[in-house]
Amino acid sequence: MKPIQSDQQFQEAIQHNGMVIFTTSWCPDCRRLDMYVDELVKDYPQFNWYVVDRDELPDLSDTQEVRGIPSLLFYQDGVKQEHLHSAHAKTEMQIRSFLDTLNA
Repeated sequence: MKPIQSDQQFQEAIQHNGMVIFTTSWCPDCRRLDMYVDELVKDYPQFNWYVVDRDELPDLSDTQEVRGIPSLLFYQDGVKQEHLHSAHAKTEMQIRSFLDTLNA
């Protein structure tokens, strides 16, 4: 996964099958996601994977309507297509089910 550290990087990332995970360093569910995210990246190569630290880019998180973490957002052609909110992104199975529904 590539880290996004600016709005410009974000705009570039969301142009083609961008899967952006919003996370933070202090979030327990985010740390659990860290245990299997590499497998997700490997198993779903159709996505270009990125990560945003919500604490580092709070304005971006707000404009993308990220209210909880972790959240996974899928973009095509610069437009948000799907958003897996934090309440539904607590387990690997929930995330895999979400990824399986996307047409990328």
